[in-house]
Amino acid sequence: MAEPQATANTQQVQDKKRLKLLKVLWPASELGGGFNKAYFSTYVSYLYTNVYRLSTLFSGILSLIQTIVGWIGGPLIGTFLDRFSFKKSKYYPWIIIGTIIAYSGWMLLFALPVLGLAGSGMQVAALILAIIIAVSTPFSTTPISAVYPLLSKDPKDRQFFAMFQKIGRDGGKTVFGYIVPALLVFFTAKMGESNAYAVLGFIIGLITIAFYVALALGLRGSYVEREAIARSRAADGSKKKNISLGKMVATIFTNKALLSMFFFMAIHKSYYFIYVTCATYIFTYVFNDFGLMGTFMVVFNLAAIIGVAFGPLWRKIFKETKRCFIACMTTHVVVMLVMAIFFNSFSAVSYMVIFAVSSFFMGMLENYIMPMFAASSDYGAWKSGNRLDGVTMSIYGLTITTGTLVATIVRTAVLNRVGLDAVVAGAAVTASFTSGLSLLFSWIPFIMSVISLLFVFVFPLNDKRIAQINEDLAAGKTAATSEYHF
Repeated sequence: MAEPQATANTQQVQDKKRLKLLKVLWPASELGGGFNKAYFSTYVSYLYTNVYRLSTLFSGILSLIQTIVGWIGGPLIGTFLDRFSFKKSKYYPWIIIGTIIAYSGWMLLFALPVLGLAGSGMQVAALILAIIIAVSTPFSTTPISAVYPLLSKDPKDRQFFAMFQKIGRDGGKTVFGYIVPALLVFFTAKMGESNAYAVLGFIIGLITIAFYVALALGLRGSYVEREAIARSRAADGSKKKNISLGKMVATIFTNKALLSMFFFMAIHKSYYFIYVTCATYIFTYVFNDFGLMGTFMVVFNLAAIIGVAFGPLWRKIFKETKRCFIACMTTHVVVMLVMAIFFNSFSAVSYMVIFAVSSFFMGMLENYIMPMFAASSDYGAWKSGNRLDGVTMSIYGLTITTGTLVATIVRTAVLNRVGLDAVVAGAAVTASFTSGLSLLFSWIPFIMSVISLLFVFVFPLNDKRIAQINEDLAAGKTAATSEYHF
């Protein structure tokens, strides 16, 4: 009897050590992801139109196809993860496989002219690579999201992971957001524009792969993998029968908490990606100073990092998580209204000052978003009696892809409407052109932020209800056998 107890105690000690390690590797992986977002996601649209000289319409269609493929892929991969396990692992191999394929695709996409491609050959290659990236990325991002609720059930740990995920991701974007424009100018002077984009893409691609692979290796053999495998096995060691796809879909579409978070996050990310992917155009044509692009990205991301660090203080003021969420988002929306009203009278510097306030509260929101998704996953398990972290947490990734999709449609429509192709070809920059572009940084984001705020109000869980759900789950109860009803 003593020997099994000693073994259990040893396992608990090892699991606590692994939790400490993952508290380092999780933010570190997001730091690598921030490097990627500061370059690949931010510059790909500008690369298509202003470096590769592809038409605005074709560039928009290319981004749209990539996003739609990714939009479909996330939930499919989540469903696959819930229904498939390796013999001794469930998540970490897919992180390695997906990361290597996706970022190899990004590196090749940013190097097409160096590879001797031009014209229709470049268009076809760009389309193929965009699809490869879209298909492979969910194999990396979905398991990372799926393991989040499994890293710890402790609310403090969940907030820690969410907070430092944001600090790591935006820290990477801050560092490289400032460095990338300077490096592009430097490399372009030394080797030409196409070579500059290719070399920088190679460097950032390798860095990102290294960080994500490190996280995967940290998960290997961990309590996260062990417990996930255990849930897929019956008491006799045989593989459990998978629940039907119909029941999985029903679990998702009856999860009120998850649906409200999906709509909030999808719309919230839509205007976030408009900011990120359209900043190159705004600073080139509206503020007439591309050199400030690096400063803007630093302001954008550094303000968000400071904001997320102030999350614990905000919680002391408003106490309850949902109340914190609503107060933070409402303040953010009010600041965005100020930006929308006065955008045309702002200089680049004055705009960045007020934008930093908005970004501060966008960062603070990150203290609540991932924990709310994890709570939604717990709620789904409580309602249905089945733990479906793969497909449930894939909805988090789906919101980002949906945001990218909406941002791509809006960006393409606005750039096409104002006549970007003609300006790139040498036409004069008119007041009408700059006024049309200004909508991307003023009224369009504000309207989206108001809509997203409405879905925060309808989120059905608060701290008391989340605690009751986890209490039931720990006792093996579900909604059908619980004394709580909501």
